Amino acid sequence: LLVSTAAMSWANPVVASLALGDVVPGKMKGLVLNCSWPMPHEVQQAYDSFRERLKDAMPKEAYIYPSSTLHCTICTFRAFTAGPLEDEGAIGRWCSVLEKVKASEHWPKGSFRLKMGRPTLEGSAGIFRFEDLDGSIAAMRQALREAIVAQGGQAAEGIDWSKAKTLPGTPEGEPASHLPDIVHSTVLRWTAEPSSREEAMEIFQKIAETWEPLEVKVTVCKAVLEDIPYMHIPDDLKHVWWRWDAPSDAP
Repeated sequence: LLVSTAAMSWANPVVASLALGDVVPGKMKGLVLNCSWPMPHEVQQAYDSFRERLKDAMPKEAYIYPSSTLHCTICTFRAFTAGPLEDEGAIGRWCSVLEKVKASEHWPKGSFRLKMGRPTLEGSAGIFRFEDLDGSIAAMRQALREAIVAQGGQAAEGIDWSKAKTLPGTPEGEPASHLPDIVHSTVLRWTAEPSSREEAMEIFQKIAETWEPLEVKVTVCKAVLEDIPYMHIPDDLKHVWWRWDAPSDAP
C-alpha cells in the first residue's frame, strides 16, 4: 500500500523534472503491463474537470497527472527506477510469458468492468482505487504468477520481495517483476514538500468528494516501454510492444 509516514519526504525529484518538462526519454526505462490505457473518453473527460479543480485548489508543489497517463497496472516487468535498459532480450522473454498467459484459463474471455472510486491522498501520492468488479484483474495476476514461475522466475507481490526472482537469462542486477496487490491509478505526486501536509490533505479530501464514481469497461491490455516515468508516454507503436484486445462480440 501507499502509506504516509512523517519521516518520509513527499518530494519526488523525478516528478519535479516532469513538471519542468526536462525529463530525458530513455534515461529510465520500464516494462509494464497495464489495462484501460488510455482511459475511455468519458473517464478522461470527467477527470479533466476534476484535475482543473485540483490544480486550482492544491498547493503549488502538487503535480497533477494529465488524463493521458491514467492506467491500471497489472504487472510491472521492470520498474523504470532501475535506469537505462541495456538488456536487449528483455522484451522477447516477456513476450513469451505473455503468449502463455493469454492462453491461460484465468485470462479474460472478453471485456471486464472496474469501478473507479473517489481518490485519496496517501501522503506522497494521490490515487484512484478501482474495484475489480468481475475479478478479472485478480485472475490475470494469477495467470501471470503461474506463467512467471513456469518460466523459472517469481514476481514480488505487494511489499513482499523475499521470494522475487528474475527470469532465466536476465542480466545480473536487473530487478524482478512485481505484481501489485491493489488496483489503482496515480493522479498526484509532489515536486517539493508542501508547506503544510495537513492543509494539503484537507484540500484534497474536499475536492475528492466532488468525484462521482464511474464504471469503466476494459477492452484492451497493453505491454509498454515506459521510457518517460509514470506513463507520460504516447500510445504508439514505439511504446506498445504487446497487446490484447477483448473479442468484439464478447459481453
